[in-house]
Amino acid sequence: MVEEGIDTPEQARELAIQRLKMKQDFKGIASGGVLLVALCFLIWQFGDASFPWPVWVAFGTGVVLVLQGWKAYGPSNRITEADIQREIARG
Repeated sequence: MVEEGIDTPEQARELAIQRLKMKQDFKGIASGGVLLVALCFLIWQFGDASFPWPVWVAFGTGVVLVLQGWKAYGPSNRITEADIQREIARG
């Protein structure tokens, strides 16, 4: 019987596939965000060039990139057998 929270090889494979998909999604979001911000700055530059409103677009895009990047590249929340053994060793 496998305990709750411990990855089986099948679960580990499924999680690895999910993380790879999140990394691909992050790359797509990042490239789309850069193009969006660049387009906004071009529109602003050739427009009336008053208040630099594309800064808000860049800020929003940055927030989305940080959140998506954390999900894709951040630490995993899964409990592994190695985590359990380290905790047992601590006492």
